[in-house]
Amino acid sequence: MNEPALFIDIEASSPDEDGYPICIAWSTEDGVINTALIIPEDDWVDWDFSYQHSHGLTREHLFDQGDTALDVVKALAQDLGDMTVYVDGLDLDEDWLIRLFDSFEMELPFNIQPFTRFPPGLGFEEFLRYREELLQEHGISGFNAENNVYVMLQIANQCQTLE
Repeated sequence: MNEPALFIDIEASSPDEDGYPICIAWSTEDGVINTALIIPEDDWVDWDFSYQHSHGLTREHLFDQGDTALDVVKALAQDLGDMTVYVDGLDLDEDWLIRLFDSFEMELPFNIQPFTRFPPGLGFEEFLRYREELLQEHGISGFNAENNVYVMLQIANQCQTLE
């Protein structure tokens, strides 16, 4: 039996290495998209106010509506453990995931691969073209983790249909 196609995307406090995960979305084996806002850990202080405009989240909103980072780690490990999970490759998702799990002295329980390794023959430029078309077609933002996971699921479904 083939391994299911699982996808993950992260929004961060800033677009660089000092950023930390603030929102995460991932797909499950049955195609459901889970999302979680993440309450920052005490040592996660880097916050880019100009980047806040892109993702539309404030630190206060995270503290009010978020889940603890440990609860998010547990959910990810339960849903994705021992699997291969694909990221869009547009930002530092793997680094931010490692930072999340390192906070609890844990290693990632799943393998991260770029999305373009999932559907054979799909190059990065072609992926970007499909991604942009789907974002425009559905009128959704690419600065939203849930939207990005949805787009990856749609592209994966299209690629599997073509096989």
